[in-house]
Parts: sequence; C-alpha cells; structure tokens
Amino acid sequence: MEPEIRRATLLSSLKKASEPIIARNFAEQFDVSRQVIVGDIALLRAEGQEILSTPKGYVMRSSSLKRQERRIVCQHTFEQTLEELYLIVDHGGEIIDVIVEHPIYGELVGGLSISNRVEANEFVQKIKNNKTSLLAELTGGLHSHTISAKDQLTLDRIVEELKKKNLIYY
Repeated sequence: MEPEIRRATLLSSLKKASEPIIARNFAEQFDVSRQVIVGDIALLRAEGQEILSTPKGYVMRSSSLKRQERRIVCQHTFEQTLEELYLIVDHGGEIIDVIVEHPIYGELVGGLSISNRVEANEFVQKIKNNKTSLLAELTGGLHSHTISAKDQLTLDRIVEELKKKNLIYY
C-alpha cells in the first residue's frame, strides 16, 4: 500500500473510531512496523490533523462535542494525584492532557483523556507498574492540565473545588 493511501485510511479510521486505537493495531492492519505508524501520525499532525496520543492509543480531538476547555495550573504530590483526577471527573470534567514547562525542552505535553474514575485509576496504576514518575515531578509538582466540560459553569465549579483542596496553583 502506498504511504499516502495508508495515511488516508489511518486518518479515516481515527475519525470513525469511538475508542482510542493503539499503533500496534494499525501496524498489523497495514503490515508495517509500529514505528512506521508513529511516523504516519507525525506527518498527519504536521498537516494540521488534531490527533491526540493517549495512554490508551490515538484519538481525534473532536470539535463536534462542543465542550468548553480551560487550562488550569496545579501543584501537588504524587499521593494527591488521584484526588485531583477524581475531583475533576466527579464534577463532570475530562482531563485532556498534562503540561509541564521544562527549562531545556520548553513545554512538554502528555495526552491523558481521563473522563472517569476507572481511567484515573488505570493511569495511576500504569505509573506504579512501570516504576516511572509523573511529568510534574520534573517541576516540583507544578503542572497544567487542559480540562473540558459541557459548559463554563462546570469548569468554574471544578476550579473552585480544586481551590478548596489546595490543588490549584495561583
């Protein structure tokens, strides 16, 4: 299959998908390596496609959901991570990503797409199982999230609850 046709098919699959798709699945489908798929995704992003890489696979950022987004700045310990994530999802929010400002590399972004407690638990468990650390540990716990919700009022409530728990940085 020609690379252009493969990328068009890959993009079409992502646009139709209701769940994230891992690179390995695409690699098997197109009989190429996982690294070829990672390169295809990079080229599609360079063309302006809003493809997010999450711990569960690739997804398209959908503008059709008409959800409101806000970037918030938080600071907390690893032990407070689940409290932060639960608070956001329990109040109707989704954590789109995590962002840290690195002194050498600049802004580093990690896709999350966490919208419920099960996904929050899975995320924290992956950190523990892989014996790795949160991006925020590069910056003493200081990090940002893009969060989304159905409306601004919901986002306001989330921020207020984060303030009550001293999880937001201001």
